[in-house]
Amino acid sequence: MRFFDPGFSDRVRAFREAVVEWYRSHGDKSLPWRAARDPWHVLVAVFLLRRTSKSKVVKVYEEFLRRYPSPGALLSAGEDEVRELIRPLGLEHARARQLKELAEQIERRFGGSVPCSRDELKELKGVGDYAASEVLLAACGRPEPLFDTNMIRVIERVFGVRSTRRRPHRDPRLWEFARALVPSDPQLAREFNYGVFDIARKYCRARSPKCAGCPLTHVCDYYSRLEGSHQAPRPSGP
Repeated sequence: MRFFDPGFSDRVRAFREAVVEWYRSHGDKSLPWRAARDPWHVLVAVFLLRRTSKSKVVKVYEEFLRRYPSPGALLSAGEDEVRELIRPLGLEHARARQLKELAEQIERRFGGSVPCSRDELKELKGVGDYAASEVLLAACGRPEPLFDTNMIRVIERVFGVRSTRRRPHRDPRLWEFARALVPSDPQLAREFNYGVFDIARKYCRARSPKCAGCPLTHVCDYYSRLEGSHQAPRPSGP
């Protein structure tokens, strides 16, 4: 499928609706950071989730925010105290130092408020395009794509597009394609992004995708090709 061909709008609409409908019924809405609307709360989740499991972060996240509801509160805390709280996540020395540095930068550069500007967010150490998109999407009401390997895999399979870049997540054309898929409504944009992520993890896996049960088979190029290859030719009559 070519980018933005005449049938693109209908295809996108069907894709969006399928993702959002599935997320509302089956998505993982128990993750507390998915309900976060404060930019600081979103950034904390981003930093805590690195190189550890969601199940471990769930046990720490809400207590962390109870103690440190703002960058200033974290900046006032002792690093030993922070390390002890996040010890279950592993790498607690590095995490505590990074979080304290993050809080210090927000206080010094932005007066204690996390900005809703991509360029300003990326001035913060440890915040790249993906982390900035998470803040903009969840807390700033921006219809941004959470453009990672999960989203890339889903859109490549569903729409039959493929980046020629060695690192697809740095392909601006593919990023624009992903952005065009995201609903403009802030709530729908969040549900869509989280739905794509959950579908990628549950069904559209990098290896051995589980197409059976996937809610996107009716719009998926990959599934159509797979089904076509499984249909044996009929034997010719006598």
